[in-house]
Amino acid sequence: MSDGGTPTETQTAATDEPAKEPWREPAILRAWAAVELAIACVFLITTFVTVMWQVISRYAPTLSWPGAGELANYSLIVMTFIMVGYLIGRNGHITIQIIDYLVKGKAFVAVKAVSAAFTAVICAVLAYEAYALILAYPNRTTAALEVPVWILYTVPLAGFTSGVVRAIICIFTANRPDPVFKAAEAS
Repeated sequence: MSDGGTPTETQTAATDEPAKEPWREPAILRAWAAVELAIACVFLITTFVTVMWQVISRYAPTLSWPGAGELANYSLIVMTFIMVGYLIGRNGHITIQIIDYLVKGKAFVAVKAVSAAFTAVICAVLAYEAYALILAYPNRTTAALEVPVWILYTVPLAGFTSGVVRAIICIFTANRPDPVFKAAEAS
């Protein structure tokens, strides 16, 4: 500061530096996220409709259909697993942010990179397990709908593979500010 209380030219230049912008995803990743979100929305609606079907069928037994419960269960599962990559990429996954307040600077970047690396490894292991389940049960079907179970296991495989890609991107963008998760936005 100068004697008059105003900042000097070097101090002004240091504070005028723009902060790094959050990383903007390429169009292919934004399209991928939009597809994941659209699939989740379809299965959210399917879950709602099939649960309502079950409720109504309790009062109108002629509408009872055993596939409604199974479809509701599997729709919830699909919705959960397909959103893994989306949430990792949008900073919408569950985190413990106490370290964010304790660690600053390069140490904070290191913490973000290491946590993203652990997330990538965990998602890769889970994707491998989903792949192993696909190979283990090629002929098994669900009870009511008779959907091949391997088709259901492709959803966690896709979700965790997406999580691996997003977590690896998070490793290389750890020095950028986290994007603010806006649950109401689709892309």
